[in-house]
Amino acid sequence: MRKKQLFAILLAGAMTAGTVPSAALAAENDIPAASSEVTEGENSGEIPQEEGGEPTPEAEPTQTPETTPEAPTETPAEPTETPTVPETPAEPTQVPETETTPEAVPSEAPETLENEPTGISITTIDENNQETVTYYKTLQEAVDAAPTIESGAQESTVIEITDSLALSGTISVSGKKVSIVAASQGITIRREQKEDGTVFNGTMFTVAGQGSELQFSVKDGSDLTVDGSNGKGEEEPSEGSLADVSDSGAFGISAGVTLTGNNTTAKGGAVSNSGGSLVLKGGTITGNTGAMGAVYSNTDIAVQGTVAIKENTGANLYLDQDASVVVTDVLTGSSISLTAAAPADKKTVARAGKKADGTDVTSEEFKAAAEQLAYDTEDYSVVLGEDGLSAVLKVNASATVTPSPTPTASPSFLTYQSKSLKWMDHNTVTAKMSTTKDCKWYYYFVDAGSDTNTIKKLYDSSKAKTPAKANTTFTVKAEKVPEKDSWLVVAAKPDNGSAQLRVLKLNSSSRPASPTVSPTVTTRAPRKYEVTESKVTGLENPLQFYPRKFYDFQVVGAGQNDTDPVSGDERWIPLYWSMSVNGTKNKSWRIGSQEKGIREAATYPLYIFFQKQTYNGTEWTDTDVIEYMKTSFSSAEISDAEWKDYIDNYNKEHPDDGLNYDGTSGGSVADIKATEAASEKDSDSTSKSAVSTADESPIGTMSVLAAFSLLAGGYVLVRKRKKEDI
Repeated sequence: MRKKQLFAILLAGAMTAGTVPSAALAAENDIPAASSEVTEGENSGEIPQEEGGEPTPEAEPTQTPETTPEAPTETPAEPTETPTVPETPAEPTQVPETETTPEAVPSEAPETLENEPTGISITTIDENNQETVTYYKTLQEAVDAAPTIESGAQESTVIEITDSLALSGTISVSGKKVSIVAASQGITIRREQKEDGTVFNGTMFTVAGQGSELQFSVKDGSDLTVDGSNGKGEEEPSEGSLADVSDSGAFGISAGVTLTGNNTTAKGGAVSNSGGSLVLKGGTITGNTGAMGAVYSNTDIAVQGTVAIKENTGANLYLDQDASVVVTDVLTGSSISLTAAAPADKKTVARAGKKADGTDVTSEEFKAAAEQLAYDTEDYSVVLGEDGLSAVLKVNASATVTPSPTPTASPSFLTYQSKSLKWMDHNTVTAKMSTTKDCKWYYYFVDAGSDTNTIKKLYDSSKAKTPAKANTTFTVKAEKVPEKDSWLVVAAKPDNGSAQLRVLKLNSSSRPASPTVSPTVTTRAPRKYEVTESKVTGLENPLQFYPRKFYDFQVVGAGQNDTDPVSGDERWIPLYWSMSVNGTKNKSWRIGSQEKGIREAATYPLYIFFQKQTYNGTEWTDTDVIEYMKTSFSSAEISDAEWKDYIDNYNKEHPDDGLNYDGTSGGSVADIKATEAASEKDSDSTSKSAVSTADESPIGTMSVLAAFSLLAGGYVLVRKRKKEDI
């Protein structure tokens, strides 16, 4: 019998004693892990409730370690791999209520800690090298229990899972280092699908913030699959990636881990990385579809071991901007297929890096690695560079011409999303496109069988007026399709560079029959609105952000309250708010500071996202257009007297959930400390921000080298510091 079971709840509170988050704005009921974001990426500043995420139990930070003598009674359960055997939740929840045993777990103990094993656990080692196993009901609760970087945590907290899991919300890792390790065979983490047919469709994991890390690993003989399937096929893609990395966060996988099954409108089907780090020390990424490929990254990606990125729809690995593959150790038996955002002859797409021990990857090792890289299309090959320590693109002279008459070489900044072309009615088709550049687009029709020169001559740059932002997906709704066989041409002109055309063949055999009912005649022109015409109320005056005090505000989208709509009317419906363009999505229209509050007067940016709807003559229908309106809110200065008065009154009203004078929960502090303000990342901010810890250092080459613990190899258990070090 391992000692883990004997000390199953010994560190119930001590494990989170150093995890008090720094001051940050949050959605109501959210107790975040740190003051930087995640997002799809995601985050610069606020710590609002993650979309679909589970809030951290407020009792956890103040709970002291338990020494329940009944803990040994759990030992007969023995293997942690069979948590279902002792699973009788009804009984343990009643034990504290009887209060017949003085040593019983108090009723205020966090619900995340159980005497009986579950499929999710963390093992800690104290200063005497004694192990303690703590079990958690959900994966988010286990992540929340990990110590924060702010508290001095240097090593990854290992969360072992022995049962497959279904996620009902996003698992957020911010300000922490977490390693999720499968300790049994056949472990799967998937989306929760309820009996009524609803399914969790958001991003499954987010990691954001300087020093934040999330890695997937397995124990010997085990395997882990993260499956993003939503059971609805291509008709209803999900809204998020399997993992979204942003704001200098780091994400990695090892051998035995598979990322698969996600069909999404997000940039990366498996992984979306914007300003973070990716470390692939093995593993397989296959069977995914994203707007920009299976793996999207605008920073370098470290690879070693045996890595497979193949058989995904569209691009497999999409290297945006100047991102490249960095080989950080021997690469064997790998198959990595990639696409470059701006391909060109001799463009560098891979290079040799340094190993975890600081030594350089040799030219022989890199040459072998380069042979395991390939390009997604036949237009280019990946070959060894002249220096022997880089891999570059080579134009294939014998590249085959694409079946449809596309005037520009593929791949390009304008991409058609496979199988997205659909007939809406006899006169209308839609298709989804993606772009890596800011551009303006329009569409036109040509006769089926037209040659390339004819298609180019019909292009008119003055008609390209509909804007599309870089690295987004947009829907082309082509109306008045000619009766004769035709091709649809989508033309896009970037802000800088030459226009590109994509030719889509229309399948006349699947065209719906001509309508017999005359279209509805309207008595006025359709109403059109800009998203900036939306209104926000409740944030006009500076607010006093005391700890755990929240304020309601109201958002009314432009055209949202219009009555008697006619066909073609448009309106904007509020979706969520954030404090950065790629920040955490908050759907609760309340704002406040969960823990430390904000003492100084300051002004902060606020981004409110809306979805455009159109009226089809019968009902309002969603479009794929989501835009944001930028506004701001302000915090009011709080004097020492006001601050102390609030804390005193709060502690009187909440004796079991008190606040320190610095705003943090639990205990007491003799002096009053102002909230520390971090530099505001948003260039439009008018003051310092108490909600941003974003790193302003350059990304790119250094972003890969910064993920030290992901490259260092393996993982370690959490070690409790001795008292004199605390």
